[in-house]
Amino acid sequence: MYSIRDRLLWTFCIALLLAGVAATYMTFISARGEVDRFLDTELQQIALSLSAHTDGTLPDVQPSGSDEQHIVIQLLDTVSGQTHLSSGLPSPFPVTDIEGFANIRHEGQTWRIFALKTVHNISIITAQPVDVRVKLAFTSALHILQPLVLLLPFLIVAVWLLVGQGLASLNRTAKIVSTRSSTSLEPLPVKGLPVEVKQLVLALNDLLAKLEQSLEAQKRFASDAAHELRTPLTALKLQVQLAERAKTEESRQKAFGRLHAGIDRATGLVQQLLVIARLDPDAHKKPFVSVKLDEVIGAVADELTVLAQQKNISLETATKAVVVAGMEDALKLLITNLTDNAIRYTQPDGRIRLSVKREQNDAIIEVSDNGPGIAPEERERVFDRFYRALGTKAQGHGLGLAIVKRIVEIHHGSIVIDDGLDGKGTTMRIRLPLLTQ
Repeated sequence: MYSIRDRLLWTFCIALLLAGVAATYMTFISARGEVDRFLDTELQQIALSLSAHTDGTLPDVQPSGSDEQHIVIQLLDTVSGQTHLSSGLPSPFPVTDIEGFANIRHEGQTWRIFALKTVHNISIITAQPVDVRVKLAFTSALHILQPLVLLLPFLIVAVWLLVGQGLASLNRTAKIVSTRSSTSLEPLPVKGLPVEVKQLVLALNDLLAKLEQSLEAQKRFASDAAHELRTPLTALKLQVQLAERAKTEESRQKAFGRLHAGIDRATGLVQQLLVIARLDPDAHKKPFVSVKLDEVIGAVADELTVLAQQKNISLETATKAVVVAGMEDALKLLITNLTDNAIRYTQPDGRIRLSVKREQNDAIIEVSDNGPGIAPEERERVFDRFYRALGTKAQGHGLGLAIVKRIVEIHHGSIVIDDGLDGKGTTMRIRLPLLTQ
């Protein structure tokens, strides 16, 4: 684990150090160039001045420039070989054909020289050690960089304060979160936060809102499930007591028959509850595959045809090749639940039609019947868990349409209820996005 404060401070300090080194190097190079140009000009001017005062004889040579500059002069009569040297040069420079500026090694030192030959056969050399130039350039660069060096501690303190101030909002937010109770899901305050921290807090608030909705849904589901399970379990207990008290074989068999029916209803309820439990948590993270809806509808129709025939209900299909991205087992359950509902609520000799078609960029699934239909004022509530419309005589748990709605939400679709076949009954219309290539 690392600290953002420490990382920022180390980054700034290292950046300042590197910038200081780079600035020092560039300043030294610049100062060295300026010093070289200035001293080269001085060497040249001294040589030209001596040339103007030489009439064929060697004058006495005196040191030129300051002690810091350490400029030496050598005069050589190329005819007689006589040499005059200024102080500071233990031995003469070697005679060369060089004219103008050059760097030479002499007496273990590197020298910058300017050589000039006069019309009187006098060779004039003005020279200066390169070390002296480097020292003068370094001193000049140090004077230039001195204000920056003095400001460096203040820059570090300023960076420390700025980083601390910038992270203060994060510390305040962390303190607020740490003092929250496990049941407190109210949004965190965003007033006065910088943009970057505000984005994080807004994302946390959005997560808290979703978590609150999820917890409320789970509490409601647990409460409803407990209530719904209590009734069939109580009924089963009564049926067992009746079977135990039965005095005749006929009454005992009748009690056992009711007991089996009650067990079947309880089993069906538990299965529906398990389906919802599997669909709810992180269902959107499950992988989607290509699903051919026309084949799914055909398979559902084949499975439920026998059930429809028991009530002499006509089960029709009208499909076209339509492909969506989704979970095939969930989509099959969706169509199965809608078709099973239609069969249970449609009167004998009724009609049910399953269809799928394309409409622009969507797939439209319709399950229509000519049964009693659903009153307009109840069409929104029928998707609530455990809700059953008043006056409903068919057996059910009130979970089928809740499961259907959840599957539609997982597939980013929508579902509406409309009138059914022959101007009556119900049409469940689901809109799902088509598979994009």
